Amino acid sequence: MATVAALFLSLQAALIPTVVYVAVVWWFDRYEREPFWLLAITFIWGAIPAIVLALVLELLFDLPIRVLVTPEGADFIGAALLAPAIEECVKALPLAAIFLFYRREFDGVLDGLLYGALVGFGFAMTENIFYFLGAFFENGWSGWGLVVFLRAVIFGLNHALFTAVTGAALGYSRYALSRPKRLAAPFLGLGGAIVLHATHNAFVATGTAACLISLLADWLGVLAVGVVALFAARTESRLIMEELREEVGAGLLTPGAALAAASFRRRWHDRQALTRTAGPGAAARLARMHTAAAELALKKRQFRLHGNERGNEAEIAALRREITRLGV
Repeated sequence: MATVAALFLSLQAALIPTVVYVAVVWWFDRYEREPFWLLAITFIWGAIPAIVLALVLELLFDLPIRVLVTPEGADFIGAALLAPAIEECVKALPLAAIFLFYRREFDGVLDGLLYGALVGFGFAMTENIFYFLGAFFENGWSGWGLVVFLRAVIFGLNHALFTAVTGAALGYSRYALSRPKRLAAPFLGLGGAIVLHATHNAFVATGTAACLISLLADWLGVLAVGVVALFAARTESRLIMEELREEVGAGLLTPGAALAAASFRRRWHDRQALTRTAGPGAAARLARMHTAAAELALKKRQFRLHGNERGNEAEIAALRREITRLGV
């Protein structure tokens, strides 16, 4: 019975914080929502295939290390060097796939942060379940509670933080003006993620005092990523306004509609007002128009920087037709 309870509570302790963290990160993506199916695949990759692949690779690389060094040395190398490098590379795979094959859904730094964080949250959720159960079997409920507090709360954002750095670098690369920057940014981002991950693991592995240093570094990293996300959101809002000026001049959008497309607060205000006067159906129609206008702005930006790429011109025309159909 105790084992069943531990399994049930471990699942809840891993799932509930993840839902909260994902909701907070998803809130930042307010102007042009990413496709739900792509977000789901990204999260699932982190939760299942990434865990399995990382475990297999870590076991394969760990064997020769243990032949060459002492068990204590092998444990430290595995935790501080091997695991961070393998796990961050594995978690970066879906980000690279989206960047290469679904470029139209990769609109910049904010999207990169979102996709990277989702991979990290999925990875941490599954990993935590095993850590929670292991703590229960080794030290009972007291050990279980301590590990849950540390991994789900104190260090609960770590995996998302690390992989978000990779995603943000890919997002930067998407619109970098020089070719050297476009080529270097993804590798620098992945390297930064590995260094952050390795630093955390190294400090935690060395003892309690060093763990406090790791805690400070991790939360400073979370704060820095949060600032970058806010800045990216503000930049995206400004870019939407700039790209929609032409549409306002052409009569496709009113100035108020263009402003609402670039302002979450204005969107909410306009929809609430329309709900009171015309009902929820009209408000839902307005919401779709705001989203289409934001998508149009970002597609115009892609077309301006990268040309037709993979059908940008056709998508721009389709979005204009959609806005006309929905009305202003």
